Amino acid sequence: MNKRQPTRRQVLQWSAGLGTATALSALAACAPSSAPPAASGEGEAAPAAAVTELNLWSMQYPPHDAAWNMLVDQYNEANPDRSITVAPQTDPLTTYASGLSAGTAGDLISIHGAGAASFIATNKLLPLTDMLGGMGTIKDRFFSAVMDYYTYQGEVYGIPLHNNTPGIGFITNLDLWQEAGMEPLLTYDHWDDVWQDAKTLTQTDDSGNITISGLSMRNYHNIQYLCGAIYEQGGTYLDEESGEWHISTPEGIRALTELFYNPIFVHEVDSPDLPAVFNGLAEGRMAMGGIWIDYIPYAATAFPEGNFGFTMRPGMDGADAIVVGEGGWGLNVNADTEQPEEALDFIDYLNDDDIMIQWLQSQHSLPCVFSLLDHEWYSSDEAKFLQPALATVQDWVWIGPVGSKYAMDDIFFPTLEELSLGAISVEDMASRLDQDLTAKVRSFREDTGYQW
Repeated sequence: MNKRQPTRRQVLQWSAGLGTATALSALAACAPSSAPPAASGEGEAAPAAAVTELNLWSMQYPPHDAAWNMLVDQYNEANPDRSITVAPQTDPLTTYASGLSAGTAGDLISIHGAGAASFIATNKLLPLTDMLGGMGTIKDRFFSAVMDYYTYQGEVYGIPLHNNTPGIGFITNLDLWQEAGMEPLLTYDHWDDVWQDAKTLTQTDDSGNITISGLSMRNYHNIQYLCGAIYEQGGTYLDEESGEWHISTPEGIRALTELFYNPIFVHEVDSPDLPAVFNGLAEGRMAMGGIWIDYIPYAATAFPEGNFGFTMRPGMDGADAIVVGEGGWGLNVNADTEQPEEALDFIDYLNDDDIMIQWLQSQHSLPCVFSLLDHEWYSSDEAKFLQPALATVQDWVWIGPVGSKYAMDDIFFPTLEELSLGAISVEDMASRLDQDLTAKVRSFREDTGYQW
């Protein structure tokens, strides 16, 4: 069996060591300057202006570090009575939880939407609804697929800055496509075309063993593809009120079969002997892989020798693809901050198109607000790979009130590994997902008091 694929959290932590580790130290806290001594006979010097200091906790990851420092520097310069210091954290969700419980967390905390529910339900974050203009303004400005992760019982507890998720389409290894004399489409309309291309791109050795996968769906976060495919067939996978999952349905069984079983056992375009998607793409052993779209800018730093593109996936039976998002990185306010007014002012600063686009450009990511859909940057050479997804982003949906979506990944991938090895059937996988996902949602709600 392959080694367990790293989670996105681990990937982003490890990336800090890929050539930019020396740049990751947190900024030194800015102390107010001392007043100059008074000249003889001139009386006392004027006291130095008081400076309000705040800490911003973020995930330790070079693109985030650079973006936060850039925006904080701009804000500090424009507000000389404020000094925000960026403090990157490893294993952020765990560090955030312990810091918030111990009263040592930053005033501002960058929490991914998929991990925000536990902090919201336990009253660790400050509501932002009023300062963002009220629910009507929020719904008119932000895509619900990202803002729903920060929304609980009629209040909003975070501002999303970028919109990233698996489940949109496929990362393509352009070198392998070129070697085959092929060029990937921007968007697939039918899965039959996907499998045909994947078969053409698959390579085997003299013994018939697959050495290059045409398409692999074996990625840690790929429950998103499953959920979208169920919706595309008109089915559902979750009873939102009870938290009970329903994968053992005709729609669920079909989605598991066609997306995860057939690539290995029917189409023979993938093999569990190959690394899962993240490593398979990095090692040049995969022509297409189902993984998050921001793998491309990440790979530009981590694997600069790679040459990757993106193709939008089709929906089931030629339907429009329904993308089930997992939120994105944003910013929240610690409910126990001693400087709530100043912390909220920085949130207000971020809630501006000119500021948001700076963040998006630094991450090469998709927007969270309607007003940036037509921004000229998305037509530039560096951002054009985002265009197929950009055309669909306002119609994405959220996974539902399940707590930490990351916990769903922790259940899904090990079960997918067993299916890929032929150790369990599709029906057994569906049944186990129903049981384990439901138990995880219910235990989360019991532990946190989360109510839907």
